[in-house]
Amino acid sequence: MVRELNGKPLTETMMTGAALMSTVRQTASLGSIGQDVLDNFGVSEVDPNEYYSYKIRAAIHEAVYQRFGGEALFYFGYTQLDGYAAILKSVGDPIVKFLKTHRDLLNSRDLDKAIEGRNLLLKKLAEVISIMNEKSIFCPSGPLKAIYYPKSDMDGEYSLTNAVMPQHEIFNRGAYVRQLTYWLANNWSWTVDPLKKKMRSGNGWATFVWSVKFSYNKKKRSFYRTEVEARREAREMFIGKVLEDADTQKRNAEKQKIEVEKQKEKTERLADQLARYIPPQVHKALMSGDYSTEVTTRRKKLSVFFSDIKNFTSTSENLQPEDLTKYLNEYFSEMTQIALDHGATIDKYIGDAVMLFFGDPESRGEREDARACVEMALCMQEKMAELRLRWRNEGFADPFQIRIGLNTGYCNVGNFGSDQRLTYTIIGGEVNVAARLESAADANGILMSYETYAHAQDMVEVEKKESIKMKGINRDIQVFSVLCRKSSSLDRKLEDIDRRGKSEKNPNTFALSERLELIENQLIKQAEAIHELIKKSEIDKKIKDN
Repeated sequence: MVRELNGKPLTETMMTGAALMSTVRQTASLGSIGQDVLDNFGVSEVDPNEYYSYKIRAAIHEAVYQRFGGEALFYFGYTQLDGYAAILKSVGDPIVKFLKTHRDLLNSRDLDKAIEGRNLLLKKLAEVISIMNEKSIFCPSGPLKAIYYPKSDMDGEYSLTNAVMPQHEIFNRGAYVRQLTYWLANNWSWTVDPLKKKMRSGNGWATFVWSVKFSYNKKKRSFYRTEVEARREAREMFIGKVLEDADTQKRNAEKQKIEVEKQKEKTERLADQLARYIPPQVHKALMSGDYSTEVTTRRKKLSVFFSDIKNFTSTSENLQPEDLTKYLNEYFSEMTQIALDHGATIDKYIGDAVMLFFGDPESRGEREDARACVEMALCMQEKMAELRLRWRNEGFADPFQIRIGLNTGYCNVGNFGSDQRLTYTIIGGEVNVAARLESAADANGILMSYETYAHAQDMVEVEKKESIKMKGINRDIQVFSVLCRKSSSLDRKLEDIDRRGKSEKNPNTFALSERLELIENQLIKQAEAIHELIKKSEIDKKIKDN
């Protein structure tokens, strides 16, 4: 016959919310271990009027057992009786009534009568536990019973079937030891040992059997003192396991901290290595989680930079591979640093060529992006002049000369590729314009389109070249060749003085700040002239020595 609970077929062992709540409260001293299990089962709060699967309490017992060992389960079993007062009262306090009617027999100094009273009490306890199980635990296979079997005057067997799992036997043992202590400690001592071969289990239930061996106390003991000592011993064992767990957790935390630090160092090394392959702006966004790796693009107005080394093939053929590697690495390192200093996004290196752009993923506005691009190109040409002089001094007879092309216009920028591999880059006709200008530039020269020059007219002196047409571009491309940086107003005044021997305005009539700047510029020009003379003298001397 199928058992029912609240009018529904009972398909698994269930227990009352009150019984489950008792277990959760017991584990409260261990932190959130009980609530964590409830959360795993989707239970936010236990309702004492509802019914819950035995699996929840079994999971709580297992969590305690795995972390704190059998000592913790024994202590929780021992203290389980603390919460039984209301249940015992609900069934009429049968143990209290039994004690009143059998007090003389239980406390008799006649051993035979004492044994008789003890066995009657143990049978009554088993009967009461069975009644309590019926009211709190509901098993499809039938009621869960407790039975005491006297074997001889001084030993017996106690059998208990309930919804505790076989591996948690020590929980039930603790509960039974507490019953013996609470009712028999003044006259008896005992040992309780599990008889594992007699134990059985099924779906949501287990039958536990213990051998109980008694010895009679010739001298009556204080029940209160015995119970306090037994409770203290169980508690001390429990606390010992908790402290042991705390030490383990501390050691594990320290190990974990070390592992986290190692992993952090490894991640930082990988991040540093990754940064060498992608633009710093993209790398920063990736590391902060602010960059999307979806295949997506957008249209933006960018300033595009192309450069390459003129006659690179013929120049490289005259160098030893080791020297070529050295000079190329030095060239790329210097150019890259200048690019980063000016906020450029490094798109790629193509052989000896460099492709950069301004305006994504970070932008200072169309005008400032274009001006930064022009300033970067000028700084690169100035740095190349220094490098060529140094390389000649190192024996590089025909050092690299670069040519640069700049253009500003709308491009498609973003992630291109597939789900398996992406590249962050730009495409479009305006990119091709910059590449075309670079290929048309003279050695050590810079060509830019009008769209770039319009934002940097106050920065450079230029010469207008013949316009060009390109496929896919619906306009004539006006081309400007950069001659030099544009002098400041005071620089031009100084040049006028040098050229005409006088100025339309007497320098003595300049404002103090103008006079100081004029003097500073004169000193700078003199220092540069002296520096060039010294360099020329050193070069002439080396040529003569050779």
